[in-house]
Amino acid sequence: MTTVAPKEARNLARSTVQQVASDIAKDAADMAPRDSGDLKRSIKARRRNANGSDQFESIVHVLPAAFYWRFLEYGQGPDGVEYAMFLKALNKYKADGQQRHLDAFAKVLERRIKRAMKRG
Repeated sequence: MTTVAPKEARNLARSTVQQVASDIAKDAADMAPRDSGDLKRSIKARRRNANGSDQFESIVHVLPAAFYWRFLEYGQGPDGVEYAMFLKALNKYKADGQQRHLDAFAKVLERRIKRAMKRG
């Protein structure tokens, strides 16, 4: 695909990586404890600039409003419970990562085809 449509292949790969990161962020947010809801709302997937190279990066990012996520992740919070929401989300992805990556690719490809058909 890189020889036929290199720009489309690059965009498809970038979107697939972002979709996988979004899925991991969603899993981590679902496992997060909910008191005020700041932590759940603060877990996001963000693209990281790869400085023009062919590498695509997306990270799971927690907004500054939920700075305390580290304490809950590692069990240093007030209740002493180790939630490990990010570790569990990552392990869940690793368990069936190949299938989830393929599903993310299919989802992104389907969206891009629908959008291209609308444009004509």
